[in-house]
Amino acid sequence: MENKFFKTTLLGAAVALASSGVTAKEVGINSDFNVEVYGVAAISMVNYNTTDNDNDSSGYAVENESRIGFRAHKEMFENVLITMQIESGYVDNTDWGHGGVSGGVLGFRDTFIGASGDWGNVRVGRVLTPLYELVDWPFSNPGLGSVFDWGGIAGHYDRQSNQVRYDSPKFGGFSFATSVGRDDNANGGGAATRDSSFASANAKYSFEKLTLMGAVEAGSDFNGVAGQDNQAYLVGLEASLPAGFGFAAAYKMESLDNQADSGVAQMGKDVEQGSYSIIGQYWNGPIGFKLGYAANLESETNGKTDKDSDSNTISGQLMAVHNGFVPYLRVAGRTEGDKDTDIVTRVGLEYGF
Repeated sequence: MENKFFKTTLLGAAVALASSGVTAKEVGINSDFNVEVYGVAAISMVNYNTTDNDNDSSGYAVENESRIGFRAHKEMFENVLITMQIESGYVDNTDWGHGGVSGGVLGFRDTFIGASGDWGNVRVGRVLTPLYELVDWPFSNPGLGSVFDWGGIAGHYDRQSNQVRYDSPKFGGFSFATSVGRDDNANGGGAATRDSSFASANAKYSFEKLTLMGAVEAGSDFNGVAGQDNQAYLVGLEASLPAGFGFAAAYKMESLDNQADSGVAQMGKDVEQGSYSIIGQYWNGPIGFKLGYAANLESETNGKTDKDSDSNTISGQLMAVHNGFVPYLRVAGRTEGDKDTDIVTRVGLEYGF
């Protein structure tokens, strides 16, 4: 049966628009802003426990990581270009940290107003923190995020609203980024949590075919929990080697002071954990292969080692690029402490536009 309410609402909106004399602008035609529509179509079939350890497997599922974005920009003053962007999240993502918000909504990913020129780029809104930008790429691909991104104690933010970020121009081979922000509350929606704030920065230096990277981040009332504070740093490198080979590696240390339990800070419970990531890749024309290994070392609470708190992931990915399409096959082994290794298999297709 047709949805009469939806149909009537559309008709009413059309009549109201026509009677007002206002006409909608066609993207890129009669607007004096430069407007872009972009996105990624990405579908994959995945099984997170192919070997069905402890009868703990839901079998194969189709995951949809497609997203779309809209970007408009126009020069406001000389050497000041204003950019406005709104971007959806992956269709199947869910932000459990903010009440289970669906990831497919507009504004879930980088959504901001920015100003840029030969002096750099300032963005205000929802963007990646400078530290997480390095965690995410290149050090969590392919399929290493379960360890190097959100695994372990995870004492860092990722994409965050209530943020002001500055990216410098390049000074020779050197560039940097820095940001300050406040945490969303538990329900999302962009509302800030009192006394919850953070600062983050990264720096890169490139010469020849080698890039050195570093980043730091620190905050108070981490994740909106009063009394829980976070600190993190990362050092890494990425190198392009001869004959189609490439290499990247990083070490990350994270800590939480007064680590929370069930949303309440445990005063005097200080936890820290180190992790590292190593990735090699090889390309022969349009065919590429990546092999990555990442590990969380055992964490320490008040200086004492937490038994079986370590974890690791080894992941290999075979992929190809043809007419902008990227089909791929990924197989990974995930191990936590002394548990059996879960074998994760994924086959997918991506296309950017």
